[in-house]
Amino acid sequence: MKIQAQLDHSTILANQGCPVHLALELTAPFAEAGERRPMAFCAILDRSGSMAGRPLAQAKAACEGIIRNLRASDQFALVAFDDTAQVVLPMATVRDKARAIEAVRRIHDMGSTNLCAGWMLGRDELRKTPETAARRTLLLSDGMLNRGIIDRSEVARIVSDGLERSQVRTSTLGFGDGYDENLLEILATGSGGNFYDANSPEKLPAIFESELEGLQRTACQNVRIRVRKLDFCESWSLYAAFPSIPLPDGRVEISLGDLTIDESATLAFQLDVLPLPLLADGTAAATLEGERLLELEILWDDLTSPSLASRTHTQTIRILPTQDSADIRLNEDVIPAVATQCAGLAVDKATQAANDNRVHEAIQILKQALEKIRSFGSESKAADGIQALESLLQTLEIHGGLDARSSKASKFRSSHMRKMKSMASWTLDEEAPSYSKKPLPQDPSAGEKKEP
Repeated sequence: MKIQAQLDHSTILANQGCPVHLALELTAPFAEAGERRPMAFCAILDRSGSMAGRPLAQAKAACEGIIRNLRASDQFALVAFDDTAQVVLPMATVRDKARAIEAVRRIHDMGSTNLCAGWMLGRDELRKTPETAARRTLLLSDGMLNRGIIDRSEVARIVSDGLERSQVRTSTLGFGDGYDENLLEILATGSGGNFYDANSPEKLPAIFESELEGLQRTACQNVRIRVRKLDFCESWSLYAAFPSIPLPDGRVEISLGDLTIDESATLAFQLDVLPLPLLADGTAAATLEGERLLELEILWDDLTSPSLASRTHTQTIRILPTQDSADIRLNEDVIPAVATQCAGLAVDKATQAANDNRVHEAIQILKQALEKIRSFGSESKAADGIQALESLLQTLEIHGGLDARSSKASKFRSSHMRKMKSMASWTLDEEAPSYSKKPLPQDPSAGEKKEP
């Protein structure tokens, strides 16, 4: 894996504490297609009454496409849920694809939305596969929790526990304007999966295909970053939206999930640096390498090697003091990541405030973030972040709030921006940000419609 860690300022004035920013980019290696690990994929479809007609037809068509593209060694299961959940296709290698497709076509709409029952049945199907298999669920819903377990925090705990105990990663696909975007984003982020917002059924097949392709092309699995604060770092914070937990030794572990072949993910940090001392003769009190800020330990399972191998990379982030302001230079290569993730965090907070009818507070959050990002020194490098902030700000100032569709688009935008995974599919009907290599095809029915 290629690992690049850069500070926006590697030198600061001595004896003056200040914040600096760190961009950490991880890029999975390129590997020629070859023998891959067994894959186990479970699609979990909402077939409640609200999915009747074209949405359910498109979801079923997406499942058919998955079945047609399965390799001989892949295992697949299909679960459908309404008031209850049902295994439509048990977990197995699909030898008779025509028969499996016919089973998919017999699915029909009925009942309400017992989402948790559907997920748990899908998890149980994945548990039947070898522990060495790459396990993934794709959960599709167009509604809210209204049957079975309906407490959002309890559902999130169950899905997170599925990753810890059974290595089941869950991607979520919210379709339409009625689903709970906060729940689906939490479920995906907390289990190392992807969150998708689909505003039209035409996007469903491409999203299903993206998930299948991601499983088949996984290069680095269980990517984790362990962070330890060192001598001259007073505190640090993370703009990125990856789950983190404190470790017994005082470090914090951040979980990125998996990276596909040639995929990159970026994390932006803010570090509050303590005053750096100089000796009486003006030289640094520490080594020429600089004072220590953070220790990073990066761990992952390498799937591109002939056999599964665990890798570890350790790196210390350092900074130099100076008495001459002319020595202080901005590293503009750091700005895109910091601006994008800083904006993503502000969009997330502002969206929540607007949905709670605190529109004035939401507007202030966006304006403060714009001021901060513009202070970085290069608006062209910060363009992705500025555009996202200005777009949401304009929507709030003109309309005085967010409708259901705007809220869902905004939640997807902030989640995508705060992970900056280059191969994650961009599903909105607007230009994808510059770091995204894989936008989905635009919805031809969208016309001139613009998302906020």
